[in-house]
Amino acid sequence: MVNSHDEITRRLDEVDAARTARRAEAATTIGELARRHSTVSGQLADLERELSTAVASAADVIDIAELAQVTDVPAADLTRWKEKAAKPRGRPRKRPATDNARTRRSRPRPSHTEAASTPQTAEPDSPDSGGSDDTYAASPPAASTG
Repeated sequence: MVNSHDEITRRLDEVDAARTARRAEAATTIGELARRHSTVSGQLADLERELSTAVASAADVIDIAELAQVTDVPAADLTRWKEKAAKPRGRPRKRPATDNARTRRSRPRPSHTEAASTPQTAEPDSPDSGGSDDTYAASPPAASTG
């Protein structure tokens, strides 16, 4: 059994030193790879833009099928680069909010003036129901014809 505080500290330092060295090596490797990835990604993006421009500008003298045949580059890649050059860059512009938002409802709502001008017809209560007919109380009685 280890009795000395110094001995315990020394052993912990040995374990920590080995772990610290492995951690430092891993972090260094990952950092370098990430920097290389960033550089290569930028170069690849530049190369893709150049290819897109070149394929699009050559479209008036050579079509995709012939270009694929003579270069051994797959037509799908050539088409993708050509289409990429034709698309505008950036996100589409968001339209400002307007009163047109009301027109997108599933069904139109009547305005207050339409509701007031539409005549309301109600059936009179039947004599059996025992209810009063207040809607017809203000109107004149129907003229009898016989």
